Amino acid sequence: MNKNKEMSDITVFRKLFSVYAKNHSRTIVTGVFCSLVGGFRPYVLIILSGALIDGLMSGMDFLHLFYYLSGGLLANGVLQIAEAWLRESFNAQVENCMEKQNFDMNEQSMAIDFENLENPAIQEKKRRQEQVVNVRGGMYWMLIWPMDRGLTGLVGVITAFSVALPLFTRGAGRDGMLYVVLSVLLGAMIALAAYASYKNSKHWNKQIKKLFDGYANSSRVSNYILHHILFGSETGKDLRIFNQKELLKDGMFANEEACIGFLKKIRAAGMKQGGLEATFSMVSCGLVYLYAAMKAYAGLITVGSVVKYATSVIKCVEGIKNMLLTLSSWKQAVDYGRDYLDYMELANEKDTGEAHVADHPGQGICLECEHVSFHYPGSEQNVIRDLNLKLDLKPGDHLAIVGRNGSGKTTFIKLLCRLYDATEGCIRVNGRDIRDYDYEEYLRLFSVVFQDYRIFSLKLGENIAASEQIEEARAIEALQKSGFDERFAWLEGGLNTYIGKDFEEGGVNVSGGERQKLAIARAIYKNAPFVIMDEPTAALDPISECDVYEGFDKLVGDKAAVYISHRLASCRFCGSILVFDAGNVVQSGSHEALVGQDGIYREMWNAQAQYYNM
Repeated sequence: MNKNKEMSDITVFRKLFSVYAKNHSRTIVTGVFCSLVGGFRPYVLIILSGALIDGLMSGMDFLHLFYYLSGGLLANGVLQIAEAWLRESFNAQVENCMEKQNFDMNEQSMAIDFENLENPAIQEKKRRQEQVVNVRGGMYWMLIWPMDRGLTGLVGVITAFSVALPLFTRGAGRDGMLYVVLSVLLGAMIALAAYASYKNSKHWNKQIKKLFDGYANSSRVSNYILHHILFGSETGKDLRIFNQKELLKDGMFANEEACIGFLKKIRAAGMKQGGLEATFSMVSCGLVYLYAAMKAYAGLITVGSVVKYATSVIKCVEGIKNMLLTLSSWKQAVDYGRDYLDYMELANEKDTGEAHVADHPGQGICLECEHVSFHYPGSEQNVIRDLNLKLDLKPGDHLAIVGRNGSGKTTFIKLLCRLYDATEGCIRVNGRDIRDYDYEEYLRLFSVVFQDYRIFSLKLGENIAASEQIEEARAIEALQKSGFDERFAWLEGGLNTYIGKDFEEGGVNVSGGERQKLAIARAIYKNAPFVIMDEPTAALDPISECDVYEGFDKLVGDKAAVYISHRLASCRFCGSILVFDAGNVVQSGSHEALVGQDGIYREMWNAQAQYYNM
């Protein structure tokens, strides 16, 4: 998970840049041309200014001066138009890179193993990258924008050196020692100014990173309150009934104030850096003009050359500074890039099996657990403890799994579906380790309704089919079997009706029980040979619950079914029952057999029987 942490900055930078170049080569090419034009263009006017001043001083006629001026302005205009076009295109492409980074990270989130979605360390990396995108423009922006600045600086330095070289070579034999001393002094001051600017920027980047991390942590709370609580209709009820407004206001305003404080510090740091850089530039500028003026006074260069050479040297200093700032900015990009690469390089380790399961469903499912133990990432406490189990589930068999809260029932199902892999031991289906099966093909064995299912704000048919391609008759049949048919008859848009009003004003809001029916319909529509329902009637009213119980055979058809429930009345419809406690199976058998035994099942049954006519 942290394999990039041990790599050198150069190696991480190369990896980041290679990823960028692979996906955004056009942006790099555009950026290079933009930098070339942007670095060279200022020198057209610099050279033109020197030539015009020298022409005026030497008495050049108006026509020649007009030619100089027209030619220089035309060249500058062409370059300026080209730079503006390239800059606009480059900025648009970089904006697309930001969207591409969001897309890539979201796609990775859907592709990685499920357990990584619940791993706090991995999710922290993703959260930090989302903040980088939202506040800093994204990983690619932090990588490519300094490249543009640095390359522009490099072109400017090369051009400036070519233009200003005569300033340091003319008159070298006359009063040579004086000019050598001045040249060395000027060079030292330029180098010192550039180095000081670089060091200041490096320190500033560290401060900015620290402040940015603080801002990200504070804004996370504010964003959560704003987007997930204040504008959520489901949370709005509790917000009003329990008068939570002051609680949320205090939390949001406190974090907003913290965010504002961090932003003020960031701006102050920027102003400090800008002030120091302005001081260094002013000193360098003064020395350059002094040096050039002395040579002009001695008659070694013309008055126009003072402007040309001095401005070029100043531009050279600015270019050197930009090149050094690029290195500093890239260092910051590398710091964030390690997390980015760690997240994007997470492999789907489950997608390695090659065995096929296509022939197994018709034969039923033989499930074996051999010394299976499991604990969640970041925890040392086993939820499943040395589980040994063998089940033969034929088509049409119904198995109930019951137990107290936290006994390991849902975790067992997650292991069976390979959302997690066992920490120890082995789970076999039809005699083969489930890790040997092709993962996508293995998942097609199961239709599961989890306790924390989600119905999306999409069209009804898309929710049922989990696709934009919907088999209408099949979807309607699934809705009928799940008990949603009465509500469906009232929907004018039929399967095209939106659930909720997030994307369509004419969408419909559905109750918790209706949502659960939709989740059951989705499981039916999938038509997998193995159906698992985890508390499928928890949100249903007693009549709907009774309908589900009585229609259970019709609901699942000839499929093998596992039914997890706290309501033991459902167990009467299942041929066999497993009782979980503390991560293991402590009882098994039929309803009649377990009621006649001392144990957890009879305790739970006796506690619930008074609420049912059994």
